[in-house]
Amino acid sequence: MELSEHESLILQEIEQTLTAGDPRLARALSTATLKRTAVQHLLLGATIMGLGVGVMVFALALGSMPVGAVAFASMTAGAYVSSARVFRLRTKNALKRKSGKSQNEPDQ
Repeated sequence: MELSEHESLILQEIEQTLTAGDPRLARALSTATLKRTAVQHLLLGATIMGLGVGVMVFALALGSMPVGAVAFASMTAGAYVSSARVFRLRTKNALKRKSGKSQNEPDQ
């Protein structure tokens, strides 16, 4: 469903106000930044998981249970890093810190 002309204008005004009021927050919430960060987390997580799989193969060849446990922990950590939840928590915490600062500052 398309936005009406009036709704589009209101949305543009809100975006301009946000950009003028807090350009750092606007950059952090931009679609390009969100996608780039999500891709970075996915690639980092996949790399960590790949290393975990390699260590697991090594552990199986050695028959070593402690090395296998390290490999499992590595694969689990890779899955955690690649999840979008990590990025959402960081963004949520940054927004909380930002809103906490603005509430403590006096109105001008």
